[in-house]
Amino acid sequence: MTVDLRQLEYFLAVVDHGGVTRAAAAIRIAQPSLSQAIRGLERELGIELFHRTGRGLVLTVGGEALVAPARQVLQDATAARAAVADVVNLRTGRLDIAAHAALTVDPLTPAIATLRRRFPGIAVRVLEPRDDEDLARLVRDGSCELALTYLPIPDLRLPVRELGAQQVWAVLPPGTPAPDGPLPLRALQDTPVIDIQGHSALRATVLAALGTAGVRMRRAAVTRHREAVVPMVLAQAGAAFLTRWYADEAARGGAVVRALDPPVVCRFALVHRSGRLSPAAQALLELLPGPE
Repeated sequence: MTVDLRQLEYFLAVVDHGGVTRAAAAIRIAQPSLSQAIRGLERELGIELFHRTGRGLVLTVGGEALVAPARQVLQDATAARAAVADVVNLRTGRLDIAAHAALTVDPLTPAIATLRRRFPGIAVRVLEPRDDEDLARLVRDGSCELALTYLPIPDLRLPVRELGAQQVWAVLPPGTPAPDGPLPLRALQDTPVIDIQGHSALRATVLAALGTAGVRMRRAAVTRHREAVVPMVLAQAGAAFLTRWYADEAARGGAVVRALDPPVVCRFALVHRSGRLSPAAQALLELLPGPE
């Protein structure tokens, strides 16, 4: 059985206007077309909706039973159209994003703040994946529409759009002797370092740069909790390699922060499912940096 909204609209027009002729005039449709639509609805439902009498149409018991549900369906359809229009026009909606902590801080947070100022009806939820496979799962199962991650990543069988790059900084405990200006990687030989787990691409980029320079470092501590790294550096637990926002936070606490020579840069990208992005996701994407 297939009943469309227009058939229900025509049915209620006949009910409300007391007959086909007046209903056809009110909704500006030819009377034969309206009569044909009503007969089609009766065939779909398998019942007569009106008694045809010499004085017009009178609702049958089945027709009377249809009136209230038909009104509810049309009200729900109107509400659904309004809700969709609100989402399309960014008056309301929700955007779910997966992102590693460092990318949540920058560039995601400034972009979300701008999005919320422009479209205050949009709610944003950010989840932190455990690793790249978890990130892919969150996108594939629909938990998140977008994901931000560092490159390179394994083949996730999802569209990947490069967005930009972040410089990596050496963050040393307060009081560590260090010359002004960029710090040569070779000067870090045998430095105790805090190993940050869970950010495989960022970690791999740093290790590759150290390996190329022939630098060996000693593991001082291991943690998956990025928010603990700056306090650990400030407490003299070891050095760390951090992106700009975390490096600035450490510098404010007294850490010695230096750029690296040669520079170490980690690229990052947007991951999403195939197909068109939602209006909210597209609006956020326009606020994120583009490829450099």
